[in-house]
Amino acid sequence: MKQHFITRFLVFFFSSILIIPSVLAQSAIKTTLVSGPGRDRSEGPAMVCDGEFATKWCVDSPRQMPYTIVLDAGQATSVVEYGLVTGDDTSSYTDRNPVAWRLSGSNDKETWTTLDDQKNNRAMPDEDFQECRFKPQSKGSYRYYRFEFFRVKGGTRIQLSEIFLYNTVQTPVETTFVSGSGSGSKEAQPQSRFGARTIQEGPEMVADGFLFSKWCIDEPSQMPYNVILDAGQPTPISEYRFYTGDDTHSYPERNPITWRVSGSNDKQNWTTLDEQKGNRRLRDENEQEYRFKPAQTGSFRYYRFDFIQMIAGTRLQLSEIKLFK
Repeated sequence: MKQHFITRFLVFFFSSILIIPSVLAQSAIKTTLVSGPGRDRSEGPAMVCDGEFATKWCVDSPRQMPYTIVLDAGQATSVVEYGLVTGDDTSSYTDRNPVAWRLSGSNDKETWTTLDDQKNNRAMPDEDFQECRFKPQSKGSYRYYRFEFFRVKGGTRIQLSEIFLYNTVQTPVETTFVSGSGSGSKEAQPQSRFGARTIQEGPEMVADGFLFSKWCIDEPSQMPYNVILDAGQPTPISEYRFYTGDDTHSYPERNPITWRVSGSNDKQNWTTLDEQKGNRRLRDENEQEYRFKPAQTGSFRYYRFDFIQMIAGTRLQLSEIKLFK
């Protein structure tokens, strides 16, 4: 089971992430549509580069397969990563995700160089508004990028909310736990033939590197709940990420909606970097990643997260908190 989780985690971390409208932290290359199949204005090919997750490209025209989208990056640009974002109702229509496609680059729209070829990649989840990242097998500087979608999970209808191109890859900041709300006491689990099982749910779990563990607290007297992470040295961050707990689908009210992020170099004087009020972007899905870009930046060693309000009640849970530079 542990091996299964590690494999799942690596695939999740390096290939697939969750992004919700208005919290896209990493800047994508601005692209415009050159060509693509589909005539419906509301679900036409231009929707893959309109910057709106609420719209999508959706087409079912077998005669036009492979469905081909050509994007213009404006100038010759090297792409180190690209993202495919699932549609708004993928959880209901799971067969529309692509599983076989080719990415090519060109500077004249005549001569194309293959950069990536995926033949049976089922990394895209059966969930709405999920971005899956992929690293092209080859690189080069091209103005035009062509996506040829040969096959979907089932049938012939494809849908994607967005296609993103990136010329930078963000680097995770290694952090250690300093302090946080909650006693960290163990929660007893039902007795089994293997004996009683216990699970740590203290604040240190947000920095242990595992999605199957979590910080879970319901102690109103300690609100707002807080956790402090140590980056080891003053480090500016470009984004931070929250990961939902292992049973968020059953207990969605535990997701935070109001919080504050602050930075410090002495753990005494704190500078507010980001404040979110009533932000309900975290969904009722297990072990999912959400990215946020701080409103302010600065180089700090310590980062403090103050959680002021949850969707409902006073119980908070998060699997991980990660910083990226």
